[in-house]
Amino acid sequence: MFNYPVEKYCIRFYKYNFLGFEKPIVIEAYNKLEARQKLNYLIQLRPELQSVQVIGESLSLPIFGETVKNINKIKHVYVGNLTASNWMPLDEFLKSGL
Repeated sequence: MFNYPVEKYCIRFYKYNFLGFEKPIVIEAYNKLEARQKLNYLIQLRPELQSVQVIGESLSLPIFGETVKNINKIKHVYVGNLTASNWMPLDEFLKSGL
C-alpha cells in the first residue's frame, strides 16, 4: 500500500475511452466536474464524437519531475506548485537540480 500524501488541489489526467476509438481522449483538470465540462466542450467542437458512447473513464496523477508533455513544441515536466502553470521546460528543470 502507498503511504504518501496526495495533494488535494493538483492537476489530474482524466482519460475517456470512446466506443470505436483506439486511443483515449485525455483531459487535464483539477477535478471530475471540470474534466467533464471540458469533455462536453470538446465534444461540441468535434462532431464525430457527438454520437459516440463514452465506455470508460480513468484517472491518473502526474509525477513530479517525471510526467512530461509538450507545450508549444517544447517539452515540459510536471513541477506542481513551483510554477503557476504546474509545468516547467525540461531544460530549465534539469539545470535547476530539483
